[in-house]
Amino acid sequence: MATVPELTCEMTPFDSDENDLFFEVDGPQKMKGCIQALNLGYPDESIQLQISQEHINKSFRQVVSLIVAVEKLWQLPVSCQGPWTFQDEDPRTFFSFIFEEEPILWDSWDDEDVLLHDAPIRQLHCRLRDEQQKSLVLCEPCELKALHLNGQNINQQVVFSMSFVHGETSNDKIPVVLGLRGKNLYLSCVMKDGTPTLQLESVDPKQHPKKKMEKRFVFNKIEVKTKMEFESAQFPNWYISTSQAEHKPVFLGNNSGQDIIDFTMEPVSS
Repeated sequence: MATVPELTCEMTPFDSDENDLFFEVDGPQKMKGCIQALNLGYPDESIQLQISQEHINKSFRQVVSLIVAVEKLWQLPVSCQGPWTFQDEDPRTFFSFIFEEEPILWDSWDDEDVLLHDAPIRQLHCRLRDEQQKSLVLCEPCELKALHLNGQNINQQVVFSMSFVHGETSNDKIPVVLGLRGKNLYLSCVMKDGTPTLQLESVDPKQHPKKKMEKRFVFNKIEVKTKMEFESAQFPNWYISTSQAEHKPVFLGNNSGQDIIDFTMEPVSS
């Protein structure tokens, strides 16, 4: 450990060969100056600066941090009772004086919300057809219908942006949300007139999709061999369904056996 001399003794300028090597890179081209104003509690001491002409690439933030540290050290009370021995624990004292701890305040999030916040969302663009090969088409006002398409009409079928979200995941159920690509419309399940109902809901594109979606938007994707089903997370045992008849709206059915709940999926490049 180094011992700091008493206040009454004269400080020796730092002008040794060791310091020359520290401050110089390419040669002895440097300027020396003595600054008396920097007083860290020792009135008779001076700090000798060795100013190199070599350009030092330091960020503005580093310079400001150094200035703040020196300014605060000026205010640090120093005992003048004889020589002071620099102890190992002293840096911790300096750091706690220079830097201030600030608590991190969370909102009303729980631990799960913190982990999900800004989490990346995996998406898949796809088309869906029921087991009778009927395609899903967007009709006005904001309604999906199932009908057979061929030729040029095939371009009328909607492309879904299937987002994989947080939910009750199991081996055979994967939580997803189904939005229409290029539109702020998502399939959602709500209760109307006492019956679970499928609808297209307009959303804020700045807020959706997100990793933790409201439950009415979430469907459990269930794969059955080469087909898949979409069960409402809000209303278990209710599925996205189509009618046996042509050109009927897509709806939420309870798998009565008369309606179609099995679909095939065709991936679409984004």
